[in-house]
Amino acid sequence: MALVRTSRKGQILIPKKLRQKVGIEPGALVHLQENHGQLLIRPVPQDPIGAACGFLKGDFSLTEDLLREREVERDREEDNRS
Repeated sequence: MALVRTSRKGQILIPKKLRQKVGIEPGALVHLQENHGQLLIRPVPQDPIGAACGFLKGDFSLTEDLLREREVERDREEDNRS
């Protein structure tokens, strides 16, 4: 754990070893999140789309789910017309 001091403007310096460990480059964006009174600092990937690819693993198809949902909606609409 690193101990850092905030500046008068509330800025902090993330130690070099920690920046290197989590991949924070100079000028990079980081995401700050408050969680039960604690701050979580996470690097924002340079390519967020590429970083998110593959995070939904499993045997399912979003297209098939959408088609099933549309079919249910169509059936509901037909029932309402009757």
